[in-house]
Amino acid sequence: MRCHAGPDARGALSRPRQLRTLLDVQSVHRDIRAAAEGRMSQNVSNANFPTTADGCTYHLGTKRGQVANRILTVGSVARAEMLTKLLTPLAPGMSHPLTVLSSRGFLTSTGLYNGVPVSIVSHLMGMPNMDFMVRECRAVVSGTMAVVRLGTCGALQRPAKLGDLLVASKGCINVRRNPDAWTLGNGTPPYTSSLPVMADAQLSAALVDEAVKELGQQHVVEGLNATADSFYSSQGRLGGDFDDRNDALVSDLCEAHPDLISMEMETFQMLDLARCSRGTIRAASMCIALAERYSNAFLEHTRLGQMEAAAGRVAFAALTKMELVGSGEWDEELVAANMALAAGRVNGVSPVGSAYFDSIDRLVAPEKARRADLERRAE
Repeated sequence: MRCHAGPDARGALSRPRQLRTLLDVQSVHRDIRAAAEGRMSQNVSNANFPTTADGCTYHLGTKRGQVANRILTVGSVARAEMLTKLLTPLAPGMSHPLTVLSSRGFLTSTGLYNGVPVSIVSHLMGMPNMDFMVRECRAVVSGTMAVVRLGTCGALQRPAKLGDLLVASKGCINVRRNPDAWTLGNGTPPYTSSLPVMADAQLSAALVDEAVKELGQQHVVEGLNATADSFYSSQGRLGGDFDDRNDALVSDLCEAHPDLISMEMETFQMLDLARCSRGTIRAASMCIALAERYSNAFLEHTRLGQMEAAAGRVAFAALTKMELVGSGEWDEELVAANMALAAGRVNGVSPVGSAYFDSIDRLVAPEKARRADLERRAE
């Protein structure tokens, strides 16, 4: 019997390739642990806001001098790594942007875009992980912060359509599953939605302006976003395995909010924390319409890669044009700190962390290979 490395007729991987993939994943996990070993082997203090002895935060693993006050945050580590290629090193003697990969899988890359310090921080998935990202970046940065989320979402109703860049200029509502509906069984609504939390108007307008320049007006839509607390039930995805009681959820939300265009899982937490930051964080969100919920269509993967790069340029252009209180002083401190360390660094990170780039490359290698294969098939 001959074994084939590619997918079979049902799209499943053959056993040899499954084994290689499993071994690759296990190896990546070892690399991540090794990269973080020097930091996480330290004692952690302050149970209220845990940090290591040298000031690294508990989940993101970053400290002062490693994060800019202009931040592009994305869910996907592969997307973060791809967008890092748009940055140049912070200081002479660094051959790469400063990169930190935490033991929890959060990737932070800091470099220059058009001469202005910016960071790319992966927030992974869901509101709790967005909470880690915002709070722990705030803890290691001085001055006002500007944060843009670049994610993917489902387009809920027209004019939003597949492949568009959807800007949440009208803010975001939060949709949550209500467990009491199942516990009480007395007609309690199974889902609740909040009032909108607004995005920063100036930053949102800057995103729209840059997006129109990059993509054209026909591919940019402004409106209200919804952040759900899950991917399946709270986003109205239907299936027979669970009693989700969500058949009319999306249609009810669209009826209640005619300007609702998108749904995802992170934006609300970012905007909510920004409004609670005592004026120190300005935040806005835009997402690529990866799916049309009203037609059940899904974006081709090759087109997604093109949109990610274009949207990254949009975000960086908007962020670097924002005037932020205290940003000049923090930019100088950030660059000076990395100039002082550059002589002892390898590829933009300290020798103890030189496994970072190998870890990142291996972490995203399967995704890169999949994209390359799709591109070859499309030719």
